[in-house]
Amino acid sequence: MTVRADRILLVLPSLERGGGERVLLQLAGSFLDAGREVHVVALLGGGPLRPLVPDGLTLYELIDSGDAPNGLALAWRTFPKLVSLIHAVKPHAVLSTMTGTNLLTVLACMRVRIYTRLVLREAASLLNTKSALKRWAMRWLYRLADGLVAVSAGVAQDLRSLGLADDRIHVIRNPVDVERLRYLAGAGQSLSNHNGEPYVVSLGRLAEQKDHLTLLHAYAASALRGSHRLVIVGGGKCHAKLKHLADELGLGDRVVFTGAMDNPYRVLADAKLHVLSSRWEGYPNVLLEALALGVPVVSTDCLHGPREILDGGRYGRLVRVGDAAALARAMDEELKRPSSAVDAVLAAHHPRAIASRYLAVLDGETGVLQS
Repeated sequence: MTVRADRILLVLPSLERGGGERVLLQLAGSFLDAGREVHVVALLGGGPLRPLVPDGLTLYELIDSGDAPNGLALAWRTFPKLVSLIHAVKPHAVLSTMTGTNLLTVLACMRVRIYTRLVLREAASLLNTKSALKRWAMRWLYRLADGLVAVSAGVAQDLRSLGLADDRIHVIRNPVDVERLRYLAGAGQSLSNHNGEPYVVSLGRLAEQKDHLTLLHAYAASALRGSHRLVIVGGGKCHAKLKHLADELGLGDRVVFTGAMDNPYRVLADAKLHVLSSRWEGYPNVLLEALALGVPVVSTDCLHGPREILDGGRYGRLVRVGDAAALARAMDEELKRPSSAVDAVLAAHHPRAIASRYLAVLDGETGVLQS
């Protein structure tokens, strides 16, 4: 049944630097532009994305970031607050993102016992969900949602593998706002202490998933080692290991670790190439962001997203996961002969088009399965 969702509540895990949080804040602005009343709740308050919260919506922050528990402790403390908030706001539709937050939101909606259309956005490959208990919870709680948004066809297939009904799964890719990215690039800080030397860049958390180890081996084997520096933007627990490997490979003066950046888009825009070396993804927005800023890309052909974004290699070279030699060759070749004609892929991710598909799901319209 189609019922217009005039009052929408978006549930985010935090206002940290995550891609899912950025997407929902961008959607919030589009929903406001469409004349909807929008409320946003962050389980964990504060964070660098707070300035990106659009004017005109109501923001709730359940727990202060200075008093932040993790995992089940965070869920335990925020659950009654989320239940009370849903009861007070009485949204016509709730949209949640990220697996843990999705599971908590389902339970909260069950507890409230008032009807609201519930839509869960799943952005991660099941490879990212190693816990058998969490997979079991997804299998049983996700089926209680009115709609499931998968950010890629691969993520949709993962949801089907859990036994979730195909007619509730909608593939809606992430939006990319080209004009806003260009504005952020213009307002951002350029890379310091590189003396104008050209560089290739990789944006992403320093975590096992992103496989910067293979990237460092590939850079060491490529011709770029002598002509371009490698800049790695992101923070995480693998920093010490990566720095040690860079030194072992004799790259200590060629690799720059910037740490996490609130606005990395000037650094991205000034790069000659962006490289994604991930072992798995859901739908890596950074590839779209690089293309929007006119930066050529190379990516591993990981599950899921790069092959869909790059149309099988049409908009950037794809290589096997963990293959440093192939990645080195692709980096060299993409710089010599960059892929072109990226306007079509950017048009397919226009914010208004993506927001309209989300609103169709939130309103309960049928026939929104593919983006």
